[in-house]
Amino acid sequence: MQRMQIVSGLDDGRQSAFEVGEEERAWLKNDLAKVPKTKPVIVFSHSPLYKLYRPWNFWTDDAEQVQALLRPFNMVTVIHGHTHQVLTNRLGNIHFHGMLSTAWPWPYAPQGLPKLTMMMNRPDPFNQVEGMGDGLIKVNVSGYIDHEYNMWNRNPLKVSERYLSSNGTLDRPSRTTLSTY
Repeated sequence: MQRMQIVSGLDDGRQSAFEVGEEERAWLKNDLAKVPKTKPVIVFSHSPLYKLYRPWNFWTDDAEQVQALLRPFNMVTVIHGHTHQVLTNRLGNIHFHGMLSTAWPWPYAPQGLPKLTMMMNRPDPFNQVEGMGDGLIKVNVSGYIDHEYNMWNRNPLKVSERYLSSNGTLDRPSRTTLSTY
C-alpha cells in the first residue's frame, strides 16, 4: 500500500514534474559539442522529452530547451519510457519512441495522440498481462530505427524506418484486429 501511494504520486501532481534540469542540460550541451552535426544521435530518457499530457506527467517541463540542444543535428532519436505505451512522435528532426512496460499500461491521453502513433488496442482489464510487453530496436546506419513492440498476448507491432522517413505515408504498421476495452 505504501509503495502504491508513492507510485501514484508520480502522476497525480503530488510529486514534482519531470525536467532535465539546468545541470544536465549543460552536461548534454558540452557532450554534444564533440559530436559532428551529421552523426545520428540517440538519447534514452525515462520521460518523453516533449509535452504530451501534463495531468499524467507525460511531460518534461524543460522539453523545449532540451530539443533546442538536439535540433542542430541531422537525425535525433529519443527512446523514452514512463508512458508504458506504443507512442511515435516527430518534432522537426527529432523522433520520439515510447516503450512498453512489464507493468500495467496507461490509457492514451484524452487530448489525442501524436500523428505517427499507431494506436494499440486497449488491453483487457481482466487479464493481468494484457498490454504489457517489451521491444526490440534496430538502429539503422541512417539514424532511423526499426522498432518492434512485442505485446504479450498480442501480435507484434512494427514501426519501420520507411514509415518514419516518409512521415507516415509508407510501410504503415498494421492496425490491430483484436478487441479494445
